[in-house]
Amino acid sequence: MSEYASIAHPYAKASFDFALSENKLQEWQSMLEILVTVTEEESIAYAISSAEGAGSQQAEQIADAIIEICQGMIDEPVQNLIKVMSENGRLSLFGDVYQLFCELKDEYERVVPVTVTASEPLSEQQVTSLTAALEKKLERKVELEQELDTTLVGGIVIKAGETIIDGSLNTSIERLASQLRAR
Repeated sequence: MSEYASIAHPYAKASFDFALSENKLQEWQSMLEILVTVTEEESIAYAISSAEGAGSQQAEQIADAIIEICQGMIDEPVQNLIKVMSENGRLSLFGDVYQLFCELKDEYERVVPVTVTASEPLSEQQVTSLTAALEKKLERKVELEQELDTTLVGGIVIKAGETIIDGSLNTSIERLASQLRAR
C-alpha cells in the first residue's frame, strides 16, 4: 500500500459503507478491481499523473474517459465515486482505495488472507489440513494462497496479516547456528 493510504481511506470507507448498505460488497469489490486495472494501464496512468495539479477540466475529461472505458462494467454509484475522486484530484488512488476496501470487507466477513510459502506445492490434503488448523487458531475463515520459493530447503512460512510463522528449514538451521555460536 502506498503512502497515500490515509488519503484513500475515506473513499474506501464510504464505498464500503455504501456497498454494505446495498448488500453489494462483492459487486463493489469487482468494480473497484476493474477501475484499478483501467487506471493502472500505462496511457491512463500517465494521463492521470499529468492531470494532477492541472485544471479540473482535464481531470473531468479523464474521469469521463475512465467511465466510458468501463461502460457496462460499473454502475452509477461507482461512476459517481470516479467523479468525486476526479474533482478532488485523487484518481491515482484507486489502487489504495481497492486494497483498503478489500481489507474492510475481509474484516467484516471475518476472513483473513493467508500466504503459505513452500519449496514445492502442498498437496490437497496438506492445504485442507493447514486451512482447518489456521481457521481454528485465528478464529476466522482463511483464504489460503500458495507461493513457491525454491530457496527454501524445506518447511513452510505462513503469513496471516501481521502474523508470520516461519517453520522453514532455513530458519531452523540459522537458529541452531546462532545457538552454537553463543556457546
